[in-house]
Amino acid sequence: METKRDFIWKMGGQQGQGVESCGEILGRVLAQEGYSLFSQRLFASRIKGGHTTIALRIATKEVATIGEHVDCLVALDQETIDLHGKEVPEGGVIIADDAFHPKFEAHSGRIVLALPITELAKKYGSLQMKNIAALGMSAGVLGFPENPFYGFIADRFAKKGEDIITKNKEIFKEGYDTAIAAMHGVELGKLATPPKKDQLYLLGNEAAALGAISAGSRFMASYPITPASEIMEYMIKVVHKIHGTVVQTEDELSSCMMAMGAGYAGVRAFTATSGPGLSLMAESISMAAMAEIPVVIIDVMRAGPSTGMATKVEQSDIRYAIASGHGDAEKIVLAASSIEDCYYITQEAFNLAEEFQTPVIVLSDLQFGMCKQSVPAFDLNRVGINRGKLLTEGLPELDTKKKAYFHRFEDSEDGISPRTIPGVKNGMFLSTGLEHNVFGKPAEGQADRVMEMEKRHRKFAAVPQAVKPFHVTHEDTDTDLLLIGITSTNGALEEAVEELEAEGKKVNHLQLRLLSPFPTEALRPYVEGAKKVLIVEEDLTAQLRELFAIHFDCHDKLLSLLQYDGTPFTTSTIVNKAKEVF
Repeated sequence: METKRDFIWKMGGQQGQGVESCGEILGRVLAQEGYSLFSQRLFASRIKGGHTTIALRIATKEVATIGEHVDCLVALDQETIDLHGKEVPEGGVIIADDAFHPKFEAHSGRIVLALPITELAKKYGSLQMKNIAALGMSAGVLGFPENPFYGFIADRFAKKGEDIITKNKEIFKEGYDTAIAAMHGVELGKLATPPKKDQLYLLGNEAAALGAISAGSRFMASYPITPASEIMEYMIKVVHKIHGTVVQTEDELSSCMMAMGAGYAGVRAFTATSGPGLSLMAESISMAAMAEIPVVIIDVMRAGPSTGMATKVEQSDIRYAIASGHGDAEKIVLAASSIEDCYYITQEAFNLAEEFQTPVIVLSDLQFGMCKQSVPAFDLNRVGINRGKLLTEGLPELDTKKKAYFHRFEDSEDGISPRTIPGVKNGMFLSTGLEHNVFGKPAEGQADRVMEMEKRHRKFAAVPQAVKPFHVTHEDTDTDLLLIGITSTNGALEEAVEELEAEGKKVNHLQLRLLSPFPTEALRPYVEGAKKVLIVEEDLTAQLRELFAIHFDCHDKLLSLLQYDGTPFTTSTIVNKAKEVF
């Protein structure tokens, strides 16, 4: 039997038919068995109904993108066959519920199975069990052993009693056996059995929430928005365990202001949103920059402008994240480089916010936020906690007769002034969005203005040394083609490098983590050492290339690959473009 590199399974139907839960169970069982996984859910921008799919890539080596073909397609309606049947190559399998009388005429060369998914669910007493029947059929066709699924079913339905557990095991078994019998001895191939390993299977949004918790954050204020809502939902589930607080505010401006208030009081605090919400936060971001209040803002980017396409991916908030907030409202802008990095970069963001006393925006995107991947168990000691110049005791006495305050905004060589929090003896100061003097009192004199402006600006010079500004595949800076991306293009770019190198091409890949302040000097050897640079991004106006063009005088070799149809890049799209420019 052929040993395969991976299997890609996809299921489609209407929202509310159990499509997502079927993929969730399949993924969780296989993650426990040690397989490397990446899952992608696509759905309509509506509350209920509409076409939805979930795809799962199953491999024995790490995968960070969904792939481009489907080995096994499970269809609960004809629309799924019509839309996705072409993704199944010859020799692949299409399983369809025979209840809707599927039409397979356009898909000759595939193994087509009309199986009794609805009939089995009725037999066992509930149409809600269709997904478990389909799960059994999928496991049978893909050749996975059945026993691990029984253990998971028992755990998942433990609170519903033995009768429900038994029925779900039985319908799984019947679906499993039915599919194997229908294959008539034909097998899709086999994956090598991986060793079991300590890994997590989670959303990028869940990884970000865990990163905030590990960083010591105990306050989140947020307003629900796709595709960032899972961050708040996860925090709500666990907040009682960490003695923290989550507030669902009336709007995004309020959420950012509440997080700033908590940060002023000494609590590590954050909010999470997407493009429309980040737009509403602009005023508060500017105030946080002026008042030098640490706050973390996670922006899970989606397709814009305006409401745009709430359930589609895009990376078009780059320019706005850097420029958000009126005036010279400088800030730090980071970008997660993987679902695993959503955890670590969120921790780093809290350190940077307090060390540099500034708002920090962390860019993720829908593909990270709402896709699941198996990742190694997080290293809880990799990122420590650095609270910067926070003073809690030993301050000199204040001259109350002169109404003197703590010199919260005094000038310093590195631009970072010591700070206190309310309640610290002799640490009282004023905080305002107005320009101010060293005490925080409003001041419009030229000397105060120039000193404070230059002080606030000066501190950002050290940021590129305080964070890993990018991940790079090869340290060698001499290359024929340098591929550059941010956030979720990472997986397709890494696989593109593998394919191109297998053909003898000299290629490198750099995934940017720090966008502002821009790490020009750290990037210079790679950009100048490459004959050509291909910047891959999901927007129309080449916002990432624009950033490089501002900082590097080599515009002719800065090339763009743009995509803005709401779908993530595929490896083949990048490989084909790379071959054009070599």
